[in-house]
Amino acid sequence: MDYLEGVEEQLTDEQLSEETGRFRRIVLSACSSLGNLQLTADSVQGHAERRMEYMPSDDCLASLKDIKRYIQEDEQGEGKWVLRWLGECNTLQNDIIPILIYYTEQLKSQLSDHDHDHALKIIVMCVELLVFLTWSMDSEPEEVKVRFIRVLRSYKRAFASSPAVFSLLSIAVMFFRKAHKTDKEALLVKGILYVFRNILAIPDPLVSPTSTDTSQVEVQDALLAVLDKELAIDFFLTLASSADDRQLKELRPTLLDIVYYLFYRVPVSALFDQPATWFHADSGGGKRLGRHNNFGGVYAVSTGDSTIMPVFSAKEVLHPFANMFKKRQNIRKPRDPAEAKTTPVDREWRTLDPTSVPILRRVAAVFIDSCFNPFMSAMFEDAKMSGTAMDAMTPRLLYVAAYFVDVSLTNPAVDLGCTSALVQTHVFGLIMRNASAYVEMREWMPLEQAMYCTQQILLSLGRMRGTKLDSLSENVLSNLFYDGDALDLFVRLCRVYKPTKHSRRFLEQIARLTETFLATLKSYAQAKAGLLVKRRVKKRAKKPARAESDGEEAIADIAQDPDDTGDAEDKESDTEDTDDANEVLVERALDIAKFERAFATSDVVKAYSHLLAPPSAIEYVYPMLSRIAIASERPYLFFKKNIMLRMLVLFDDQYTYPHRTEMLDLVAWIFRQYITVINSPALTRHYKAEELNNKLAIECMLAFLKQSRLGTTVKPVITRHIVQLIADGADTNEDGASDDRDKSEAVAQGAVRIEADDDDFDFDFDLELPPVAAASSSASPNRHMDDVDMDEEVYLNH
Repeated sequence: MDYLEGVEEQLTDEQLSEETGRFRRIVLSACSSLGNLQLTADSVQGHAERRMEYMPSDDCLASLKDIKRYIQEDEQGEGKWVLRWLGECNTLQNDIIPILIYYTEQLKSQLSDHDHDHALKIIVMCVELLVFLTWSMDSEPEEVKVRFIRVLRSYKRAFASSPAVFSLLSIAVMFFRKAHKTDKEALLVKGILYVFRNILAIPDPLVSPTSTDTSQVEVQDALLAVLDKELAIDFFLTLASSADDRQLKELRPTLLDIVYYLFYRVPVSALFDQPATWFHADSGGGKRLGRHNNFGGVYAVSTGDSTIMPVFSAKEVLHPFANMFKKRQNIRKPRDPAEAKTTPVDREWRTLDPTSVPILRRVAAVFIDSCFNPFMSAMFEDAKMSGTAMDAMTPRLLYVAAYFVDVSLTNPAVDLGCTSALVQTHVFGLIMRNASAYVEMREWMPLEQAMYCTQQILLSLGRMRGTKLDSLSENVLSNLFYDGDALDLFVRLCRVYKPTKHSRRFLEQIARLTETFLATLKSYAQAKAGLLVKRRVKKRAKKPARAESDGEEAIADIAQDPDDTGDAEDKESDTEDTDDANEVLVERALDIAKFERAFATSDVVKAYSHLLAPPSAIEYVYPMLSRIAIASERPYLFFKKNIMLRMLVLFDDQYTYPHRTEMLDLVAWIFRQYITVINSPALTRHYKAEELNNKLAIECMLAFLKQSRLGTTVKPVITRHIVQLIADGADTNEDGASDDRDKSEAVAQGAVRIEADDDDFDFDFDLELPPVAAASSSASPNRHMDDVDMDEEVYLNH
């Protein structure tokens, strides 16, 4: 309480309790002066019917102002005592909502100017108090949140009734349809949207689907039914479809929140029981096919068989996309440190009531068909103009955009043009820049939403190829695969995972995005004769000529870039100067095989191994592990104790998952080579393999491999015939430590290890050469350095 803040330390506990009680009586006295129930008589079918009706008092407006002042004074403290007392006395349910309903009816009748102004003032005060009372407590201390969650849920139950929603909606529509609104009327509409947003945002308790306790019911589903019945959802959709109007600019963030909370904790899969018919009305349900249009005109997207009429400007398609990370140095962190700790996206899925499925299905269909393009175009333009790297709106915007693209891709009947606003070059570039900024600032929750949005855009671009939207897809993909910084970002994302910092869902999103990106890249490369990549590389200092017998010259010759042997004029034509004097921009052909080998590192193997026990997202995990072990010929990256134990879990018969046979075949192939390595001390030291302490597991695996054909279809990389070669070539001390030697000798052994420390992620790039190459490296050492790029350009032809 504000007036007690200065003297609180001077008061004893008894005196403080007495002052608190006195202030509580003042607040409750103002509440009791709002009005009361009175007995009224109405004539119903010729019979007099007596009932109790709430009647506001003459001092209602003054009492509402007093309560507002008390709340504002209490906001300076930490206890939220006034809000607590109002919740204990059910002031919202017993007084404020009845007053709002009463004066809403009065406002519709013929009133004098004085009475009209008086009624409008009371309605404005009621809406302001509703905003105060229903505001989220997420930014408050945990003690305050726990204390108020029950009160907020009681408010939500009060609004899950038609009279309260109808009154608020009537007022909003009444003033929104006016051609010229006063500032007070515009703020009233904005405040009503705040109330709807706050009520939808109040979370219901998470109840297990198998729980037998029926006392906790989902109020969200009851509220959705009321909002649909009273056409409140249609009002929201109308505003969203006209979001590109300047007059609605201030309402866009609130509309984004409302759309998000309408589908709060609802997975996309829960909306579809029969995806092929979800756009049609339910038989016998009497549901509307389109949006209610009694609230004025809308700006909908019109699509046909051969043409698209977007609501956004055609100039947006021509915005530059290359060098998408050009403004990376201008990243601005949030001004308020508490802002970064909020959670704008909650993906703890809830159980959806069957009665809510057709409502949400219709809302999703109408939003995609009529609202997505104008709304998302306006929202991303606002995000671009804000200039901040992260705020509370951007992660939620990314999630909502990706969510509805995911819904549209789930149903083939949806026209891809309905979500074409998200595949504009400048929008995709903004999303990629945000993802890069989130990685640099270690903002993992927003990064997850950016990855989800990027994945859905890539899927949409792949679906657009070969259709009437092929030009849009070609424009975005050609610029994406041309930007070397963008390609590096996808490699970097696979290396950020830390079990102590990130959730399993975060890792699954990384796997989904990476596999979607690689599949899109391969599909695009197959249709093109050759792909060029522009990226920054460091200038290499020229070294003086040395004698051929000098060992350092041999190393320089091995690591030399073949392009460096060309004429100076040729090199100047392929490079551009950058702001950094030590870097140049070069264009080189993209080698997809080498690019895929950039993912074959110990960090990626460690991260993906966490999805093996228990198996999850295997349809995205298996291709990456196969790419690392077989295509890149690096099975030794799996020879770690924890990784091998996680792979053993896959043989448990209780698990069923996609690609089970292929996954078991891959794991058996790795285990066969692991047993070969672990039985040889020389190979164990060479590959730094770790032994499993569980001898029983090893014996069971040996017995399984003897009688199984799994892991035999692919030729092994590590075989017994290289044991002697490695043993003869290894020159170690008695304690097992390797002597310092020239790099050329290390190449002759068949392994070059590059340690790279990154301040952000502690990268450890294992770029060891395959042992098969080691067996013949002495004959041609330069041949195998193609697999090792000292500048970490592992996917470019030099």
